[in-house]
Amino acid sequence: MQNQPRADDKEGHCPRCNALLWGVGKHSSDIVLCAALSGLILFIPAITLPILKLTMVGQKGSNSLLGGIGRLWTEGEQMLALLVLLCSIVAPLLHLLCVFAISLWQRQRRFPSNFPQWMKWHRWMQGWSMLEVYAMGIIVAYVKMIDDGEVVIGSGSWCFALLLLTVIVCNQYFREEQAWQQWEQESSA
Repeated sequence: MQNQPRADDKEGHCPRCNALLWGVGKHSSDIVLCAALSGLILFIPAITLPILKLTMVGQKGSNSLLGGIGRLWTEGEQMLALLVLLCSIVAPLLHLLCVFAISLWQRQRRFPSNFPQWMKWHRWMQGWSMLEVYAMGIIVAYVKMIDDGEVVIGSGSWCFALLLLTVIVCNQYFREEQAWQQWEQESSA
């Protein structure tokens, strides 16, 4: 026997098999708002502080995410530099801004007239945000260079790891269905 849906349910179930399709946690919008704000605070240090500091044969060097993009550009790899810029800086920043704005509007129960456009931007930027790919690149670089010299994890790596964690939390707890439902309720009232 299947459970009948109630008006105050915070879960969506399949009408055929009653499997949970989506659910809303008690404090999920607050968690998303805090995670997005934390990500926005961590964003500038994560892209500007040195990620790895290395010493090889008496030479010292370090580089940040922005410095790496600049280096790609000056070495003639403009298309790759633009792709890295889009996937590791522009899309994650816009994704966090969209999540923060939408969560704030949900909390205040006030939505702008262009709310559907914000939701579309959120979805599109989420697909282009690829911080985890850059994180894998950092790990591979660390493992490859550790035998050739002294490699120290820079403060940018810690900020970047925390930024990646905030993006993961935003993706895990953000509920599009809940945002659409709240917008429909407010716009029809």
